[in-house]
Amino acid sequence: MSKIIFMDIDGTLLDHIRYHRVLDSTIEAIQKARANGHKIILCTGRSKSNVLEGMIPFESDGQIYGAGAMLETKNKLLYHICIPEDDLKLLIDDFTTYHFGFKLEGEEESFADSFVFKRRNMVKKITGVLSSEALFPMNEFHLEKAHISKATLYYQSKEDLKAFQEKWKSKYTCIEHGKKDYDTHFMCELLINHVNKTSGIKKMLEYFNMKQEDTIAFGDSMNDLDMLLFANIGICMENGADQLKKAADMICGPSYEDSIYDMFQQLKLI
Repeated sequence: MSKIIFMDIDGTLLDHIRYHRVLDSTIEAIQKARANGHKIILCTGRSKSNVLEGMIPFESDGQIYGAGAMLETKNKLLYHICIPEDDLKLLIDDFTTYHFGFKLEGEEESFADSFVFKRRNMVKKITGVLSSEALFPMNEFHLEKAHISKATLYYQSKEDLKAFQEKWKSKYTCIEHGKKDYDTHFMCELLINHVNKTSGIKKMLEYFNMKQEDTIAFGDSMNDLDMLLFANIGICMENGADQLKKAADMICGPSYEDSIYDMFQQLKLI
């Protein structure tokens, strides 16, 4: 029976630890699985503007961007929801009030404040890799022209984030990702309420006329939690968050080894 496999990009398909690319063995596994009649759906927190050309060197059957905010298949738009302009203006004001660094992520373009650009350069000095994002400064941002689906926030005070969350909880959800060893700030994603990877997966299942029992999901971070819980088989990468591992049905090897190929074999997808 054909399966529909939902795959996160960063830390899952795209290794950020050793090779900073999709491994050849992963590409081979996905191509073989598709040849066997299974469907591969990218399911990423990245907005479409931040999935750059050549980043994903294989064909997929569909794409879920912005953690469920935008869905496409074979260049056909299935669904797209954006933050309303009135909300976006107030949110940007609050990002400043609560001392957040921020990035606004859209379908065609993404924009960031000066903190994010400074952090980007700092990460490059430490890791040797420039983060793969198409970013423009806020002085090029035009509220009426942008189609922003989500935001990424950087903060130092958890009290500030808590106050911000309380103010906006009726409309938006913050998914906290903690911070990396080299970071001075914590990070979280701001999503429209009830928009998440699972909401995108449900729409994809309806489009392809497939069922929850047909689903397999691979992820590594906390914005993958809902989809791993929803999928019939939820798989966390070994390099993933500890909390996600506890929620997963299976643990895959790390993103920098031939782990996805091995797991596809174990699941008899190839």
